[in-house]
Amino acid sequence: MKYLIDENFKDFPLNELPYDKFHTALGEYHHIEYDGYFGGFYDPIDVHQWRTADGSWLIVEDNGNRYLEQNRGNISHDAFKNVYATLTHKQKLYCTYGLDFEIRLFELNLDFAGVAISYITSRLYYGVGINKDGISIFKRDNENIDIIASYNFSVSDLKTYSFKISVGNMVYVYLDNKMVLKAKIEFKIPSKVALISKCLCRYSNLKLYMTDFEYKDHLKEEKLLLKKLEEKKKYYPKLKLINKIDLKNFGSGRQLRIARTKNGPIFVLAQHQKRFMRDSFARISSLTAFDYSGNVLWTIGEPNNSIDNTLISCDLPFQIADINNDGKLELIYFRDFEIRIIDLLTGKLVKAMNSPIVDGDPLVKNHPFYRLNVDAIRVADFKGQGYKGDFIIKDRYQNVFAYDYDMNLLFRYHNKNTGHFPYIFDYDNDNHDEMFVGYDLIDHDGKMIFDLEMNSDHTDEIIYAKLNEEDGYKFILASGNEGLNIINNDGTLFKHNEIGHAQRISVAPYNPNTKDLWIMATAFWGSFGILGIYDSKGELKKITEMESQGAIISPINYDGCHILALTHAGIDGGLIDYELDTVVEFPSDNHPTLCQEVYDIDGDGIDEIICWDLNSMYFYKAEKTIESKKYEKYPDDSFSNYRGEYLIPKED
Repeated sequence: MKYLIDENFKDFPLNELPYDKFHTALGEYHHIEYDGYFGGFYDPIDVHQWRTADGSWLIVEDNGNRYLEQNRGNISHDAFKNVYATLTHKQKLYCTYGLDFEIRLFELNLDFAGVAISYITSRLYYGVGINKDGISIFKRDNENIDIIASYNFSVSDLKTYSFKISVGNMVYVYLDNKMVLKAKIEFKIPSKVALISKCLCRYSNLKLYMTDFEYKDHLKEEKLLLKKLEEKKKYYPKLKLINKIDLKNFGSGRQLRIARTKNGPIFVLAQHQKRFMRDSFARISSLTAFDYSGNVLWTIGEPNNSIDNTLISCDLPFQIADINNDGKLELIYFRDFEIRIIDLLTGKLVKAMNSPIVDGDPLVKNHPFYRLNVDAIRVADFKGQGYKGDFIIKDRYQNVFAYDYDMNLLFRYHNKNTGHFPYIFDYDNDNHDEMFVGYDLIDHDGKMIFDLEMNSDHTDEIIYAKLNEEDGYKFILASGNEGLNIINNDGTLFKHNEIGHAQRISVAPYNPNTKDLWIMATAFWGSFGILGIYDSKGELKKITEMESQGAIISPINYDGCHILALTHAGIDGGLIDYELDTVVEFPSDNHPTLCQEVYDIDGDGIDEIICWDLNSMYFYKAEKTIESKKYEKYPDDSFSNYRGEYLIPKED
């Protein structure tokens, strides 16, 4: 007998397992590791509804024994009603196995506590659970939870129940050494196991084991898959560190803008201060422009790279663009109720206006200030001038105001939740930009073109692209609790996919075996770390779960011939292919892992990777490259933490 898991929790301190105590959205695009001991486990769940509660998992002691307690009960509801507190073991399993555990319920209701088997993600698995009525084998497929088999008896809160489960294509469940359930399942390899619970309970003596024959098959299959992955990695050059910058005191989180000039790239980092209510009404406290050598060009405000001034779960309102078409780049930003346009290279003021008065405005609810506190800025060409001489400002999440360069109001949008970052493009080829915001498409004069039949949560990311020649242009939307949606050009639904709270999307020719563009997507609230890839018809091709937060899934033209996606630069991050395998890893050089960005620094068509934290910035590039074809990418004048990234081959 070989034990792959033998957990009595003796190594754990008598404390809560690590978690984000403030339940922030920082992990949507920051790679954050929380201090504390996880043993062989990771926790893939975070719900903003839990902000008033303690952690999900607590280590306790009684009579010299250690126990793991589910410490939340069931306090999630509405869109998160099916969220189970989950603790997943990292051990990948390649063969059938046995699983033992003991459990005592601290509350008796209809909510299950137990284990997940054949586990792919925290939304895709089979479960064996106990509640007040007995034991069930069930299948979870996203929001669908189907009972396969049940054994009913009167469950006591005073008794600790001992389970033995034989896991394969058939599952056999033994309670106190008596077989009580069996069922056929779709047994996946590789898969994992997890503790799952929607009620207060106590776990002990978790053991996962294989017979000698099973373990031999497990190692054989593991070796085959690892060999296949190693062979795949040989096709890709390694990453090479090409530059480092000391950020001194002006470092920040993922609040970076980049512009390429004739003298090289210019970077601008923003810091902030939170005021009134969490992240909703932050002010830019400092802006610092610097070059590729780390030389500071100018600074506005007083830099302070404390965590409070650098990490925030939203955009800050600043963009680089040639907004007056004079051949020079400007920075347009909002600070202290004033929109300012300054020269990028010198920081000299060019133009300014006050933000609109919203006090008493019936379209602005729960806004604490007399004037609008701007959440994001984006440039546009609503007037059809042939350049982006107009701009929008928006609040969180009610209104968008559109202005021209002379600060004249062009139109105002107020209908559904605006989301974070409207998508601006020429929808009807009339040489005027239109705006997709929230669930609405708005013409250049502010009139509604169409309004989607969705109105819950908000759209986080938007892409407009032709995924294949047959179907024409589509809107691809990561719309939070509304899921991942592909919308036809006329506003009708083409394809809906459940992935949980859809957070990030990217579109690129990820699959080298087709000219079609494929879609990559992640989820965050409820179940984070989920990563899926879809073909040009929106059909799911593969789904997996990372053990960490912060996968930005930005497409990267890595070396001129391979299109990959960047997750993050942490331990389980790197560059992944269309099969969601990590085929390029970052070197072990103590590089920063908090933030990442993909950008063609030197303009040669091959992308570099920028990694930074509050103190330093590292630059990487493939050590070998070839001349590349050209790709359309998100414009440099529209950076955001909430833009769906794309890499689309340009026609010859």
